[in-house]
Amino acid sequence: MTRRYVVFAAAAAAALFVTTLLPGAARPAVARDPGDAGYASPLCVAVSPDGQTLYITENTGNGLAVARPGQPGPDRVIPVSGAPAGVAVSPDGSSLYVAQSKDKTVTVLNAATYQEKARIDVGLRPWGMTLSSDGSTLYVCNQFSHDVSIVDTATAQEIGRVPVIREPSFCALSEPTSTLVVANRFVLGSNHDPSLAAEISFIDTEAMQLADTFRLPSGCNAIEGVAVSPDGRWAYAVHLLSRFLVPTTQLERGWMNTNALSVIDLESRTLLATVLLDDLDRGAANPYGCVVSPDGETLYVSLRGTHQIIVIDVPGLHRIIEETPEEDRPDLANDLTFLYRNGVKERVPCGGVGPRGMALSPDGDTLYVANWFSGDVSAIRTRDCEVRNVTSLGDPEMDQLRRGELNFFDATMCFQHWQSCASCHPDTRADALMWDLLNDGIGNPKNAKSLVVSHLTPPCMSSGIRTDWRVATEAGYKFILFRQPQGTESKDVEEYIASVEPEPGPILLLDDPSINESIERGRRIFEDPNVGCAQCHPAPLYTDLRMHDVGTRSQYDRRDDFDTPTLLELWRTGPYLHDGTAVYLSDVLTERNVDDQHGRTSHLSDEEIRDLATFLESL
Repeated sequence: MTRRYVVFAAAAAAALFVTTLLPGAARPAVARDPGDAGYASPLCVAVSPDGQTLYITENTGNGLAVARPGQPGPDRVIPVSGAPAGVAVSPDGSSLYVAQSKDKTVTVLNAATYQEKARIDVGLRPWGMTLSSDGSTLYVCNQFSHDVSIVDTATAQEIGRVPVIREPSFCALSEPTSTLVVANRFVLGSNHDPSLAAEISFIDTEAMQLADTFRLPSGCNAIEGVAVSPDGRWAYAVHLLSRFLVPTTQLERGWMNTNALSVIDLESRTLLATVLLDDLDRGAANPYGCVVSPDGETLYVSLRGTHQIIVIDVPGLHRIIEETPEEDRPDLANDLTFLYRNGVKERVPCGGVGPRGMALSPDGDTLYVANWFSGDVSAIRTRDCEVRNVTSLGDPEMDQLRRGELNFFDATMCFQHWQSCASCHPDTRADALMWDLLNDGIGNPKNAKSLVVSHLTPPCMSSGIRTDWRVATEAGYKFILFRQPQGTESKDVEEYIASVEPEPGPILLLDDPSINESIERGRRIFEDPNVGCAQCHPAPLYTDLRMHDVGTRSQYDRRDDFDTPTLLELWRTGPYLHDGTAVYLSDVLTERNVDDQHGRTSHLSDEEIRDLATFLESL
């Protein structure tokens, strides 16, 4: 399989609104590391087999909160370093598994004593995890090494690593079909491909190898949660459906972004249908978590952009899809009323702000929702979808940066709630799609840019049409969210964007001597005046802040010169160039560098090109 990052293949081969607490739900004082801002940022939640204990990962609080259902606060918070993400509990309740996203490890804790039992080395940025029903095997999605670790829990050792497509987020297991369903978060391909979409990977758990992959309908992207029906027959994945082939002229009826659910047949490993979670005049922005009830009757989807849960009647969903002629099913991805008019979905409050991961009690009577911005876990009674109680993790009041972060992810800031800033800029980065914004005229789409260090690298936009990040942010409110910012909203978002620091290339975490040597050779090539990279991309920002004609004008462009982008975090911003036609960094240095207009690289050997690309991916 072609890999996005050649160094990973080499390494594998070598080894806005504020919600109040419910009455009686006091905010307990929870001791935290004095070095952090005090925000827990609950991300994922798991329930013990007896249903008596909740385990909640605190992603920015660097902890694992342990709470009893119905209590106003946690009993304790166990320090866990490295921005904990996914959490899983062994079937006998004796062991806890916590993914440490910044440490490339999974920590195993004794569930009785909370002492560390083992630390398992996995891939880069471990995120979502799932256990086999007997607890013998743990599957870990490694976002930044683009693979899935297979772990033998008896020995606490990784026994396999399966490459997938790009940034796997979550996975779910179908044991009857021996299939692990993996959600690849982002697209991988050229922006000039009209069928561009994120993909679902299927891993054969017996052979421990990739069995199949298929691409969702055009524009499907940002796949987050995935769940499998109890009988193992169906998988459900939630994601955006971005209409990147049309200009951003309006928002009505989901013109830019809609929000979707894909239903996958695991026997044939094919798509049954993609349906929209939105309503005709109200978006269901930024779906994240996805869980199925133990009886397979109900599907729950968390909407982190609108602070709601969508509840779907699963038998009804399958019935109305099956009643749709097969040749008409692709059109369901454009039908904003399909689920609503057939009475198979409803929206309910999530009980907090910014819902992320969810888990059901073993009996299916209670849905627990981790709410990132309100810093709590809400318990929703499934029979009537009422919020029964909220367990607070003790967040302080929001400061300006936290308000800005909330505003950035809050789709209620948008006209009709279709999208948030994060819809096109996930994690303040880029969605890997091209968009035809109207700020420099219509008909010239460009690849979305990361916002990281945008406050230090004016002008903004590939055409340089926005003088700086403040102007761009306010314009985004007006012409992308179609809303006039109120009070300090825009200012708060601007300061939040400016606070986000670039992350060094994750290949540095591998601490592989051969990779480190390649990085150093690539650095020398980059700084060689005969190659010329550093002339326009000088450290430390790796941009000269100027416009240049480097021969990349495409058929849609009306100009020859474009803003010189920073090279920081280049490892996560593909596809490359302003038009998104260079899928890999090697393409930028070879096929898309006609006549050496974009650095003098034609004389470099294949090995030197690889070294240069490796250096760039370390920034």
